[in-house]
Amino acid sequence: MHLAFLGTSGAVPSLRRDTTSLVFVGASDAVLVDCGGSPIQKLLLAAVDPATLAHVVITHVHADHAYGLPALVQGLRLLGRRAPLTVSCREEHVEPLRRVLAAFEVLDRPGMFPLSIAGVPGRPGAPVATTPSFSLSAAPGAHGAMPTLAVRVEPAGGAPAVVYSSDTEPCDAVVELARGAGTLVHDATYGADERRERYGAHSSAAEAAEVAARAGVARLILTHLDAAHHAATGALVAAARARFSGEIEVAEELVPYPF
Repeated sequence: MHLAFLGTSGAVPSLRRDTTSLVFVGASDAVLVDCGGSPIQKLLLAAVDPATLAHVVITHVHADHAYGLPALVQGLRLLGRRAPLTVSCREEHVEPLRRVLAAFEVLDRPGMFPLSIAGVPGRPGAPVATTPSFSLSAAPGAHGAMPTLAVRVEPAGGAPAVVYSSDTEPCDAVVELARGAGTLVHDATYGADERRERYGAHSSAAEAAEVAARAGVARLILTHLDAAHHAATGALVAAARARFSGEIEVAEELVPYPF
């Protein structure tokens, strides 16, 4: 089992990094969390067969996390998918996502595979889905006025869990969701010495490290990097290292991270 990043950037991508999304790959199935542009191509580049997708989670409806969903659904339909697919999201975002899919005429088409959008309540430990390889639960993040989900992925067979914070400021709910996990993938949009006013409701690399330390995880992976940091990630690692003694990495795209 492994995790792969299909994108690792904040809202503005660069030549080096696309907008943040992740795929969790099991023995027979995969789970996609957030969905940027060209999702079918990105899955193939990460050596993931799109037909193995068992579930999709959209953590929130800011464009960089959800704009690829119509392309994913259309691509799966054209590839001949017949198996049902559920997209999970915050309860507040069920209707917005349905409207997006309807606008692109990929919802409820004749001959379409069964597609459902399931709302997840914004409470700690909310169940999301169970697939042959994974069990998913969630907690609310702290992303300003935008409701969002942090996601905990528990592999079948007892391997350590992975938690993805989504876009968030440091918050107790993500700390608790990550407690006992092996890996925390956390928003690290900016560096320790930059002003929060420029970036809004996100975390610095140093703040992500504090969350990892409080949760007691073994490994921290920094993602959702502002484009200003795409070519200078060493400073982010250094800022995190001052506050977390475990393993620290900056997320790289399309490579497997075993767990």
